Amino acid sequence: MKKSIVFIFVLMGFTLSAQNTKFEVLKQFVSGSINFKAESIDRAQPILSINVIAKEQADKTIDLTRDNIVKALEIARSYKTCFITVGVHTIVRITNFDDCSPSGAWGVCMPMGKGYVQKAGVLNEKKDYIKNIIGRPGNQTRKLFLFK
Repeated sequence: MKKSIVFIFVLMGFTLSAQNTKFEVLKQFVSGSINFKAESIDRAQPILSINVIAKEQADKTIDLTRDNIVKALEIARSYKTCFITVGVHTIVRITNFDDCSPSGAWGVCMPMGKGYVQKAGVLNEKKDYIKNIIGRPGNQTRKLFLFK
């Protein structure tokens, strides 16, 4: 019985540590653009918190759709930092507008990016053309946050 209780506490410790680590990774990823208040972070779903805070702090926010992505990417070129979030599970920073890959689904040449996708509570780092990180256009909410 004692071993079971100790095991449960150890498991809870690892879970909390993993959530703190996930938040720290994303905090470092967006540093210089988004400033956090410790009490405003959902450590289980930090990308949800980033969506809320980025909307308040971004110089411009655009809801991305297939219909407006060409114009949105043109606008984004004039900003220092550009983040795209997909729902509460994906965040990507555009790293190179000149290195792009045509996307039939989006109808535009999609730039290179680096980001994180959260699956089953685990953050997976991705570095690829953003079409391969944010997926195909659909019902998911995609936001473009622009910072000068």
